[in-house]
Amino acid sequence: MNAKDLLNMDMAAATQLLLQFWRWWTGELMGLLPTEWRERLSRRNRTVAELRGGQMVYRNQETGAVMAAKPRGAIAFLLPPERVLVRSVELPLLPMSDVRRMVALDIDRLSPFQAGQVYFDADIVARDPESGRQQVAVGILPRASADLVLEELRAHDLAPATLGVQTPGGEPYSFDFLAAMRDAGGSDAAQRRSVYWWAAAAVLLVVNLSVWTWRDTSNLDQLRQMVEQQQAGVTAAMRTRGRVDHEAAQRAQLLDAKKKNAPLPVLDAVTAALPQDAWVRRFEWNGRSVHVTGERKTSQDILARLEASPVLRNARSLSSDNHANAAGNTPFEFSADREEPK
Repeated sequence: MNAKDLLNMDMAAATQLLLQFWRWWTGELMGLLPTEWRERLSRRNRTVAELRGGQMVYRNQETGAVMAAKPRGAIAFLLPPERVLVRSVELPLLPMSDVRRMVALDIDRLSPFQAGQVYFDADIVARDPESGRQQVAVGILPRASADLVLEELRAHDLAPATLGVQTPGGEPYSFDFLAAMRDAGGSDAAQRRSVYWWAAAAVLLVVNLSVWTWRDTSNLDQLRQMVEQQQAGVTAAMRTRGRVDHEAAQRAQLLDAKKKNAPLPVLDAVTAALPQDAWVRRFEWNGRSVHVTGERKTSQDILARLEASPVLRNARSLSSDNHANAAGNTPFEFSADREEPK
């Protein structure tokens, strides 16, 4: 991405770019930490919310104590296990960003959905540095289900900081489907923070705008002069390249025609199909089909042997008299078409 692309970038695209960079950077740092530290740091939201019987229940994540009213601050909403497909896969020891890219490429094998139909996230369950492998849990949430969940949360006046899932044992995975939804445009959380991101980006752009403009203006005349000086050589090179491409195409056509019209493969196929006691009186080849006339001693099926040849096809008999003559020989006459080379 160059300076021109940054200047032409709209607010939404700049916000998404900054968010993706931040998640990639934090994911790389988290992947370098031990498992115990990573679990401690990932518990940013102490309050979790769940829907039980149509009612929103808030509880402390560490103690499990149910709260009487909705608390202030960030709240993590946990989906019930039956609404999320969780798969366990074994992968090489890679950072979380690379793990997510591998899972995205293999999402149609891990689930009955296509990549554009689901949101997913991954969580490292266990690592084995000796074997160079790690166990990764992959959570897959259909987009239709995610839309229904967001509607339910809006109905309960809840804007969650994260959207995770609870294991059957009660402990939550470190999934956050909201990040995937923001990347896919499925959530308006990024739009609510876009003003702040854009303000920071605008300051940087204003500081660097004068420098970029001056550099572009000073280099424009030099570039124009260089183009004018090299125009004649470029024109001659393009003409030479056109002639070379034309000659190469003609050579390819000649080689293809020679390969298709070569009589030696056809003659070899006919010779292999004829029995040892047969001889040919007339052999005609017009580039598309072969016409053979002769006599034979035995009654072997020549047409079947011609059809078995990879060079010939559509073998057909042109002889109406299949009786032996006075010398005991049976005349034959057949025609076959040339199989198009693959």
